[in-house]
Amino acid sequence: MNMNEMIDKLNKIDNNLKQENLNLIHITKKIADLTEDDQIKQDYYDLLPDYEKVYQKKNDEYKKLISGFSKAYLEISDFYVGENLPRQTFLDSKKDMYELVTLFILSAIAEPYINAYYNKYCV
Repeated sequence: MNMNEMIDKLNKIDNNLKQENLNLIHITKKIADLTEDDQIKQDYYDLLPDYEKVYQKKNDEYKKLISGFSKAYLEISDFYVGENLPRQTFLDSKKDMYELVTLFILSAIAEPYINAYYNKYCV
């Protein structure tokens, strides 16, 4: 068997595995949504990456909290942010924006020095 054929087979197996894993997560989520069993929900959370696990747990708690209130009451309350919690991004606060702009400025200042070093020692 040729090395390229082996690599192609392994890539195909890897892609199939990823697809089946996504299918498993999707099916487990549907089952977890239909039942109140904590073990099934925990199994669903265990299949998720860490960052997604935290979000899904908080989102499920939020949905449970808002399910006890009417839509009219939720619309006027301060804590209601919609059907689902918004996902956090690095642009949520002014501090985060300030840090991002500072990073861009520093990289713009450092770029000529990096290029000069690269041209002198790496080329």
